[in-house]
Amino acid sequence: MSGLKLSIDKLESMRKLLTAANLTSIARAFMLFPLVYLLNGWNGDLVDFPMWAVFWIVMAMFSDYLDGWFARSYHEVSRFGKFLDPLADKIVLFGVLFFAKPISEVVPGWFVAFTVLREILIFGLGYFVSKDSKRDMQANRTGKWSIFLTSITFILIIFKLKPWSEYLLYTSVVVGAISLILYLKRYYHLYQVDVKPQA
Repeated sequence: MSGLKLSIDKLESMRKLLTAANLTSIARAFMLFPLVYLLNGWNGDLVDFPMWAVFWIVMAMFSDYLDGWFARSYHEVSRFGKFLDPLADKIVLFGVLFFAKPISEVVPGWFVAFTVLREILIFGLGYFVSKDSKRDMQANRTGKWSIFLTSITFILIIFKLKPWSEYLLYTSVVVGAISLILYLKRYYHLYQVDVKPQA
């Protein structure tokens, strides 16, 4: 009986993890593979641009809205989901940034360095604070806007729409910097309230 109860508990735990919201986030991460494959097989001529790549770009952006809608509508908001959602965003962002040649060969090195440093600070400090805090770590709205603007920037870069791609690149950096400051402010508050008293 104890073995049966253990199996039931495992199934219940899996059911709580494999929600519609979390499955949508996981699906978004896997959309990276067909997207990068299609972009790397493109010869650079706009008339030959693979329209399936447009489909996967749109699906990835739409899924970022959809997983939040599922979580709110079906009461599936969880600590794991709040971690998985931004992680899926980062997988797609870094996958395109480093492995999609039409992007990686054009995006300036300083933008790559800024993006990597920002994510290291957000995830590194976030983990340090959250492991000793009962509060959930989650993406702030400014962070979501940063991801959205960066995605649009990549689209403009792919279609060689200058100078708008450059303008939006700088805008996404400004929004990303503001987002980072807001994250650091929240982490500092949680450190003072939850972590420091335990030290």
